[in-house]
Amino acid sequence: MYRRLTQKRLTRNRGFTLVEILVVIVIIATLAGMAIMSLGSSGARVWEGEVQRLSALLQLVADRALIDKAHYGVVLEPESYTVVRFDPTTLTWQEPDAAAVGNRGQRFAAHEFPPNVRLEVIAEAELPSTESTEFAEEENSIEESAKPQFVALSSGEVLPVELAVYLVEDGDFARGATISYNSLYGLQLEWQADEF
Repeated sequence: MYRRLTQKRLTRNRGFTLVEILVVIVIIATLAGMAIMSLGSSGARVWEGEVQRLSALLQLVADRALIDKAHYGVVLEPESYTVVRFDPTTLTWQEPDAAAVGNRGQRFAAHEFPPNVRLEVIAEAELPSTESTEFAEEENSIEESAKPQFVALSSGEVLPVELAVYLVEDGDFARGATISYNSLYGLQLEWQADEF
């Protein structure tokens, strides 16, 4: 009896069956394929993250303008953007002081896009006409400082703006998203077709 049990144990411990080996190979091949696919679209994920980050920042700036009772803006460049605040004493747009904005300082820090992301301003905010004394003096001084294309006023009004954020692959635009913001409709984000 002891001899029969020993032989069964020996026959069980011989190795893997062909089916077990094939299952392991299929699992490894599937995981490798998924890893290759996820690495291939990492540029698109970065671009989507940048589009969502910019749209969230615009909403935050509009909310802060109303809460702080101050005019805020965003200076938009093809490779970066910077949040600015209107200083009524100097009549210029300046980067918010870290002490003045508290823990929001990090969120309002200047940001550069990755090399494969480009921003284009389709329609920028037009500051109110010179009939308003506050903005009449401001328009003259804005030429000396950076002029924001996105402007959120302390009254809660957001001057209309439309932006396009593109994913650049091999020197050509591969994907695009449009961000538009105005007081009537709020923030609207539209993802364009995968390929132009």
